[in-house]
Amino acid sequence: MHILIIRSLNPFFETGASANRYSGIINGLLKNNIKVTLLIIKGYNDFSEYKAKGYKFQNPNLTIHYTAPILNHNIWLRRINTYLIGGIINRFNQIVTRNYYNKHYDFIWLTYDNGVLYTFNKNFNLIHCKTIIELNEFNDLHKEVTTGNKLQRRKALNTENIFNNAIIKIDYLAVMTKTLIAYYRKMAKPDAKFFHFPMTVDFNRFQNVAITEKYIKPYIAYTGTYTNLKDGVDILIKSFSKIASKYPQYHLYLAGFYHYDMAMQKELISKLGLQDRITYLNVLEKDSIPEFICNADLLVLSRPDSHQARGGFPTKLGEYLASGKPVCVTKVGEIPDYLVDNTSAFMASPGDVESFADAMDRALSDKPNSIRVGLNGQKVAEKNFSIDVQIMRCIEFLKKELYEN
Repeated sequence: MHILIIRSLNPFFETGASANRYSGIINGLLKNNIKVTLLIIKGYNDFSEYKAKGYKFQNPNLTIHYTAPILNHNIWLRRINTYLIGGIINRFNQIVTRNYYNKHYDFIWLTYDNGVLYTFNKNFNLIHCKTIIELNEFNDLHKEVTTGNKLQRRKALNTENIFNNAIIKIDYLAVMTKTLIAYYRKMAKPDAKFFHFPMTVDFNRFQNVAITEKYIKPYIAYTGTYTNLKDGVDILIKSFSKIASKYPQYHLYLAGFYHYDMAMQKELISKLGLQDRITYLNVLEKDSIPEFICNADLLVLSRPDSHQARGGFPTKLGEYLASGKPVCVTKVGEIPDYLVDNTSAFMASPGDVESFADAMDRALSDKPNSIRVGLNGQKVAEKNFSIDVQIMRCIEFLKKELYEN
């Protein structure tokens, strides 16, 4: 079997949930002797990727191509490439990718990106095989955002329009949650087939992780984007303030991506007098995340109830659980379908500061019980979210469709 995967950036050189998911998916396909051609349409993340020609490892079944030698190694280049010359890049890629869409593959695997789907829409008549798209969020999330960069919201609306034109042509939809399956079924073409493809985590990343002295210990850890709407970082800060005096030895680290909510969060930290107890870290490299997570005493995600939370499933939660460390998380979306309070996680009501503070208190006050809960959570993740388990389900589905149709 030969699959063409088209992405905006190379997941092996990216940091973030999508990159982790796709590097795991590709590695899983390669382990099972599936041939993969990875086509990158928005250039290189940095010079090291350019020098390596996109390869972090060699595998005879993996081929990586770039449509253009564009660099994205700083914020200004990314903004120029996205907002100023994004239309030119899309039209250039439409021409360059013709040679790939016109070749014979068993499947073409698309990602939800306006550049990727733009080339798909323009070259659709050249395709000789079945197409797949992997979906893990609602396509209209930009409608929830009322502040921030107007160009970002305009780009998101453009991506939604391009997606709506693409989904009516795609044959298979690999969807993260059952909620999203119901949502996208109404938009897809009548004969499209759906595959439930839950959040995935590569357990190999969380084995034999070294003990580090980089951080003040003991500590509580959060990874992600510093947003209030998506991840409730403001709720986490307020909840930590409720228990900070009871556990003076604990430090809270927030590791992730910049968001304009940070200004308000820092004001809140100052108001609560927690400047010496809460630290923002820069974005961690992918290889540093397991070390950060596995050295924490408690992992936290105070995600509030939202349109996004009801449809998606946080990749960071899978990584948290894979570490075997105790996790505090809210009962939102499909999370309660997998986890049970005080059995496999410490759970709280979404949007409730007191409830999340209580969950953290319960986790920190009884260490033997926390260890038990953490290990139970790890078993849940192994059963439901292991990339090795899920990629075999995916391959079996694709082989059945390839050879029986």
